[in-house]
Amino acid sequence: MANDSNPVSQAFELQRQALERSQKAMQQGIEFQQRLNEAMLSGAEGGAEATERGSEMTREAIHSTLDTIEGMVPDGETDFDQIRDAIDQQFDAAEEATQQANEQAIEFTEAGFENAESAAESYVESVDQQVEQLRQAHEDLEEQTLSFLEQTEEQLEKLQQETDGTPFDGFEQLQTQMEELRERLSQ
Repeated sequence: MANDSNPVSQAFELQRQALERSQKAMQQGIEFQQRLNEAMLSGAEGGAEATERGSEMTREAIHSTLDTIEGMVPDGETDFDQIRDAIDQQFDAAEEATQQANEQAIEFTEAGFENAESAAESYVESVDQQVEQLRQAHEDLEEQTLSFLEQTEEQLEKLQQETDGTPFDGFEQLQTQMEELRERLSQ
């Protein structure tokens, strides 16, 4: 890069900084999405555990109720063991089905998040490569622009010297256009 105090160089540097900030913001957005996905997965796993605890508490409450009822009913009138077994079978079947559904949902969610993360990583790599190419092209353009301006100014000075300082037709207009070009490039 040429002179950093040159307005043209400063304009190019500001453009590069904007490009870098945009790239960083995109990467931060993807990282945020990955953290959000991890939190969602953790929440799903926590929800499955809460469901299991709730089911076990309900089973224990029903057993406690049966124990209380059994204490009030005369012996032998009702087979509470059979009732408990039937309840346990229903809870076991429901818990197994719920557990399988939760495992499948978590596996599916994990696979989806892994695919999304892999795609995001590929996307970031691609964008990083494209940004680097753009940055290099941008630096080349800056060098070419500065070189062009410098050569043009040198030619104008040489031309003015060759005419013994007497401005030729259009010299002042050309000088004004060069100043305007510098101003536009420095904005």
